Amino acid sequence: MPRLFIVAISYLLASHICFSQQLTSQQEAWLYRIVQKTPILKQNWNDSFHFNTLPFTTEKRGRKRLDYNAISYYQTHNPQSLQIDYDEIKSSSQGLITEATIKLTLWELNEELKKCINQHIDCNKALHEQLTSPLKQYLPKRGSKKRHAQIINIVIHPSLPIFKKIEELNDSNVDGLAQKNLLNTWSQIISDYSFNRSHHFFNILTGGQSLNSTTFLAAGEGSGTAGLLYEWELNPNDSTKTWYGKGIGLFTYQVRNYKDELRLQTHLTKQLKLDKDEDMALHTSLWGLDSSFKPMLIVTDDSVSYHLFAISAKSGLSPDRHLSNGISHVERIEEHRQRNIITPMKEIQSNSLLDKAYKNKQLTEAEITLLESEIDTLRKYEPDNINAIDYKKRLIDAKLSTLSKKEQRINELERSLTNKYKSISNAEKKLMEMEKLLGPSPQEWTKEDDIYTFKNGVTFDPTTQDLVFPARENERVIDVRLVSAGYTLEGKKKDEVQAYITITLAQERAIEPEKSQYTSIDTTLIKHYFPDEFVLTNLQLDSSTIAKTKTFNHYKFTIEQLAISDKLKSHSSNYTNRKREYQLPLTIDAQNRKTLIQFKSAGDTLLINCKAYADPVATRLSVASSQLREHLKVTSSSQSNNKYLIALRAMHALKAILATLDISYSDCSDENTYHNLQLNQKEFEIIFDSIKDK
Repeated sequence: MPRLFIVAISYLLASHICFSQQLTSQQEAWLYRIVQKTPILKQNWNDSFHFNTLPFTTEKRGRKRLDYNAISYYQTHNPQSLQIDYDEIKSSSQGLITEATIKLTLWELNEELKKCINQHIDCNKALHEQLTSPLKQYLPKRGSKKRHAQIINIVIHPSLPIFKKIEELNDSNVDGLAQKNLLNTWSQIISDYSFNRSHHFFNILTGGQSLNSTTFLAAGEGSGTAGLLYEWELNPNDSTKTWYGKGIGLFTYQVRNYKDELRLQTHLTKQLKLDKDEDMALHTSLWGLDSSFKPMLIVTDDSVSYHLFAISAKSGLSPDRHLSNGISHVERIEEHRQRNIITPMKEIQSNSLLDKAYKNKQLTEAEITLLESEIDTLRKYEPDNINAIDYKKRLIDAKLSTLSKKEQRINELERSLTNKYKSISNAEKKLMEMEKLLGPSPQEWTKEDDIYTFKNGVTFDPTTQDLVFPARENERVIDVRLVSAGYTLEGKKKDEVQAYITITLAQERAIEPEKSQYTSIDTTLIKHYFPDEFVLTNLQLDSSTIAKTKTFNHYKFTIEQLAISDKLKSHSSNYTNRKREYQLPLTIDAQNRKTLIQFKSAGDTLLINCKAYADPVATRLSVASSQLREHLKVTSSSQSNNKYLIALRAMHALKAILATLDISYSDCSDENTYHNLQLNQKEFEIIFDSIKDK
C-alpha cells in the first residue's frame, strides 16, 4: 500500500479522535477489564489497580465470577471507585504497556464500529467516514448507496470472522478482486489506526514517551476463534445466545486470489527495525489461542533464528515448546517426516517382494533353459522320440506364460517402487519448505531464574514476554514470522491466530553478581520476627566472621526475597491466635517471618546477601512511620503490602550488618547493590532512602 496513503489516513484518523492527555473514566474502566483478563498484565499490574469487586461477585457451583459489564458501567459512572497507580505502570516494561494500549485501542474501536453499524445515536460519523473512505474506490461501480453501505458494513464489521465476510460479499455479488482489495485495505486501516491510537495511549501511560514500531500478523483459515479477552458477542437475533468472538472481525488477515476464490495467507512475515546502541525488546501479544495448537513466532536476526511457542494456558509465549501439549509447526514437521519419509522408506527396505519376484523369474528362466537343453539332447540322441520332445515343448510354453506373468508382476512392483520413491522425494521437498519457515540456524537456549538465554546473548523473559536483543553499533532489520499449525497434517486449514508485535526499548535489568564465582564464608539466620516487625536489633556476629570481613577491599550487596520450602510455607491468611504470635512466635507463621544473611567472597570482594520473607497474613505496616506508609500508598491491611515488609526486613538487616562491620549504609549504590524484590524502582528507592535517613 502506498506510503502516502498510510500517512494520509493516519492524519485523518487523528483529527477525529479525542486525544486528551489523560484517560477518560470509560477508558480507565476498559483498561481495568483488560488487565484483569490478560494473565501477563494481571501478573505485573494487579497491585496498580484498586477497586472493590465484592458487590459484583457471584458464586456458582463453587466458582466465583465477576460481572465485568456491571463493573465497567459502575466505574464509568463512578470514576472515584477505581484508583490506578500510573507511576507504577510507567516503571514497568514498555512491552507490557504497549500490549495494554493496543488492546485498549481495539476494544474502543470495536465499540465505535458497533455503534455505527447498528446506527446508534452515539456513532462517531466523522471517524466512520475517515475509516471507510479508502474502501469506497473498490466498491462495485454499479449499485445504490444502500448496497454500497451494506458492503462497507460487511467489511468493517468487528464481530464477523473473515469467512463470514467473504460469504456475505459473495452473496452481494462482489467479485474476487474487489473482495481482496476491500479486505486487505481494511486490514491496513486497522493496523494504521491501531498504531496511532495506541501511540496516544502509550504516550499517556509512559508520561510522554513515543511508541517505536508495531506490526500486526494474522494467520490461519479464518473460520472463527475466541474473541478479545476471550469474550463473545451476543447473537443479534437471540440475546440469550452467544455469537462470534468479540472483535474477531478486526483480525488483520491478508488474502489473495486463487482461481475463482479467495485464500488466506497461512503464515506471514514482516520486518521490524532495531535501533543501534540500545538494548531493544520485541514484545508479542497473541489473540485467539486454542489449547490444541501452538502457533509459533519465528524471529530471524542476521543468520540466526529464535523460536517462541504459544502457551495457551498462560496466553503467552515461551522458547520451551514442551510447556504445552498443543501441536505446533515443529510437531507437524516431525509428523510429516515420520509418516511420509521414514516409515515409507522402512517399508521399502523391509519389502522383499521385488527381490523374490526377480529370483522367481530367474528360476523360471533357468527351467526354460534346462528344458531347451533337454530337447536338443533328445533331438541328437533320440530323434524319433517325438512324444518326449513335444511334451517338453509344452512345458516350455507353460513356463513362458508363467514368465510373462512374473515379468508383469515385476513391472508393477517397479512402478509401485518408483511411485513410492517419487512420493518420498516430494515429501522431502515439502519437508524442506516446512523447515524453511523455521528460519536459519534455530538457536538453543538455557534457563536460569526463569530467564531463557540463547547462545548469542539474546534473552527471553516470560514474566514480561520480552525478547531482548543486546545493543549493537549498527541499526538492523529483523524478520518476524507467525506460523500457524494445521488442523491435520495434510489438510490446508490452519489454526487461526492474531499477533501484535512491538519493538520498544528494553527495560533495564540489574545485573546480579555471578554467584558461582563466590565462596561461602558464613551464614547467619535470624528469625522469629513479630507480626509487622522489621527492625533488626541486638545483632551479634562471631568474632572470626568479623575478622574475615575486614580483609576485603570491595563490597557488593544483594537484597532478595527468601525462598521457603513448601513444607514450611504458611498459607493461612489469618493468625489462629494473634496474641500467641507476640508472646511466643514459634508457630508456622513465625517460621516464615525471618531473615537470612550470607557472606561470600570472590578475590578481594565481599558479597553480603540479605534475604527476607513474611507470612501471608495481611499487613498495613503498622510499625512503619506514617510518612513511609503515605509514600507507599498503604492505607489499609492487604497481603500485597507484604512485599514492602519483606523489603524492610532485608534492608534493615543489611544496615545492621554494615553497622556491625563499621561500613556505612550510604556505601550501597546502584553500582554495587542488586535486588530481586517485587518492587518497582520508585518503591525500592522510597524504602531504601527511608532506612538510610534514620
